[in-house]
Amino acid sequence: MADEHENRADLSDVSGAIIQARNVTGGIRIYRDGPGEQENNVPRQLPGDVSHFVNRADELGALTALLDTQDDTDQGAAKVIVISGSPGVGKTALALRLAHSIRARFTAGDLYVNLRGYDDGPPLSPSSVLDRMLRALGVPGGEIPADVEDRSAALRSVTANRKILILLDNAVSSTQVRPLLPGSAGPLVIITSRSALPALAVRDGAKRIHLDIFQERDALALLKAISHGWREDGEADLLELVNLCARLPLALRIAAERAVSRPMMLLTELIDDLKDDSLLWETLSLSDDSSSEAVRTVFAWSYRALSEDAARTFRLLGVNPGADIGLTAAAALAGAPVRVTRRALDLLVGAFMVEVPTPGRFRLHDLLKAYAVAEAQATDPQATTSAAIRRLAAWYALTLEQAVKWLAPGDEIRLHVQEAEVPVPLQFANSLTAYEWFEIERGNIVATAMAALEREEFDSAWCLAMAASPIHMYYFTFDDWALLSEVAVTAARALGDPARHANALTNRGRYLLRRRSLAEAHEEFRNALVIREELGDVRAVCESLNLLGLVCLRTRELDDAASYFERAAAGFSELADLRWESLALSNLAEAHLEADAAERALGILIPLPEVFARFNDSAMRGNSLWLIGWAQRLSGDLAAAASAINDALVIAEEDGNRVQEGFWQIEAARIHLASGAFEQAMECCVVAASLQRQIGDTSREAMALDCTGEVHQALRNFEEAAAFHLQALRMHETVGDKWLAALALRNLVDCEIGLGRSTEARSLAVHGLELLAAFTGPRAAEARRHFESLAAT
Repeated sequence: MADEHENRADLSDVSGAIIQARNVTGGIRIYRDGPGEQENNVPRQLPGDVSHFVNRADELGALTALLDTQDDTDQGAAKVIVISGSPGVGKTALALRLAHSIRARFTAGDLYVNLRGYDDGPPLSPSSVLDRMLRALGVPGGEIPADVEDRSAALRSVTANRKILILLDNAVSSTQVRPLLPGSAGPLVIITSRSALPALAVRDGAKRIHLDIFQERDALALLKAISHGWREDGEADLLELVNLCARLPLALRIAAERAVSRPMMLLTELIDDLKDDSLLWETLSLSDDSSSEAVRTVFAWSYRALSEDAARTFRLLGVNPGADIGLTAAAALAGAPVRVTRRALDLLVGAFMVEVPTPGRFRLHDLLKAYAVAEAQATDPQATTSAAIRRLAAWYALTLEQAVKWLAPGDEIRLHVQEAEVPVPLQFANSLTAYEWFEIERGNIVATAMAALEREEFDSAWCLAMAASPIHMYYFTFDDWALLSEVAVTAARALGDPARHANALTNRGRYLLRRRSLAEAHEEFRNALVIREELGDVRAVCESLNLLGLVCLRTRELDDAASYFERAAAGFSELADLRWESLALSNLAEAHLEADAAERALGILIPLPEVFARFNDSAMRGNSLWLIGWAQRLSGDLAAAASAINDALVIAEEDGNRVQEGFWQIEAARIHLASGAFEQAMECCVVAASLQRQIGDTSREAMALDCTGEVHQALRNFEEAAAFHLQALRMHETVGDKWLAALALRNLVDCEIGLGRSTEARSLAVHGLELLAAFTGPRAAEARRHFESLAAT
């Protein structure tokens, strides 16, 4: 696994236009603040408009008036509209019709989120919704804060005064919605909910409109619009059908489609049939009000007319834990061939029992989902529905394996998924298509894994949770990784499988390591090591030792890190695994470099590029050349250092590995800086910062910015240098890296001294001592002495 042996150089492939070093010319400045970069990202997420939309002219007029009377130059909060009403009354249809009619006004794009406030599962949390919204608006995953309040603040910053439309569907409460609201006048937020959400009106100035059932004339118009050209029925019969449907649009659409599908039957016969089906609901009542009763009656009436395949597919769609589902995933859920599932879905869509929010995606209205769940409980044994979840989890896991080949090459997890009646997993043409699929499905993947765990399908839960982990590792989808890593640990314990338990603990440890929860990561890796030692799995033991070394490298316990790496390398040597031995040795060399022991590091590193070349491992060959360049720079041999880092960058370019290129450019900048080649050093810093910004690695971007400040310092541009060091300091503190924050702070202190601001330098030095409190070793001791000398003056 790359993260096990490469704490510096990850191996993901990041798509998108990237600035290359050779193209950087002219004056160089780096700007982080402001929306400039995000403005180029214009999301268009609105589902399609509703067909056969009838009237609602009064409501649309009222809504449009609310917008038109709002002064666009108002510098207040975002405009918020709440559309409330009973289930099935057409809130989403009205919201979509309004959104599509004004979409052109919102040049910065539109966002759509189904908050799932009334599904059978839990509503979406504000934190997870903010994560998705920020990513859609172009914020790199690595820059999305962990705390919900910080995410909310980030959304307000990104959307500040931008013309963006946000549709939040099926909100359950003001508490769920409030963190999702922008803070400036440019955006418009449309919210649908069964509740009027009065707190939003009081505190946030939301304008509200309550949607009632159709007027009789509008209900008639909807029936006629759907059946036009197919049936000619009398007004009296149509009115009776209208009243049986309680004038609710959802029920009317389903009833009208049922009538269209039986053109040779008299409407009176269909109405009698509908009345008879009301008896089916005596034991399945969802509530006591007459409108809900009418809706349930219409559902039963339409459901009984479905083919066996369509009815079974409908029931299993109710079992689907996700918000929506694709065709092949639906085939996996149903345990049927894709062509059979397609026909069933076509019938369900035609009967208005399944919605198509976007091409190729299917979902149930929350009322229909409740009905499907009730039918599944009444019709299908629990073993049948559990088997459906197993098949769905297996298909997601198998397709994740294919995605990992593109998104995290070399980190595939061998899961040995075996489940009958599962369609062939999707294949991807490139990393972009793989990531697009993952981004669409990741919420469904989490929901499916958690549903499998709840149903005690522990093998399925473990496989699916582990299958996604390599992608989470590289693409900073930390919320999902946090949940799934816990699912994997819980499932492994329930299985009573020590090897799987150790693997799950290791995965959980990697998540914690990337989150910089270093003490917790150390504990998980240590627990995994104990299990692996008891199992006598020498290879797995060595891998755990290597991971423990990486934690100690991050905590600057460099002697402990070196000890772990030495033990890992010795173990791999006994296994005659030269490649993994070399990986552990490269990490050992890095521990020596962090301790300024360049000669010891070089003694280890010199043979490694040739070893990795023999294994055709270009990534690790480049990694060892980067380390050699670092060591040669510390030793003072700048020509050799430049040669090594240039060879490493050539490898990164040939491989298209932008992650490595972005990081190695920082070392290239330091070598140029040491040589006095300030212009070349600045160019490397610009490339490094640009690449890390696009990749979303906040820590490494901060390192590039700090190096930029060092170049300005060398040029005695202390004001500009101080600005870069301050930004780097803030970023390092944001991600919780006290060591790198202390290094940036030391540079900032030196700038303040250069500017003659001794008071400011003294205050910063006190903070530097606080940051260094937990660190030992020669570099920490030297930095501490520097801060102490200033703090004492």
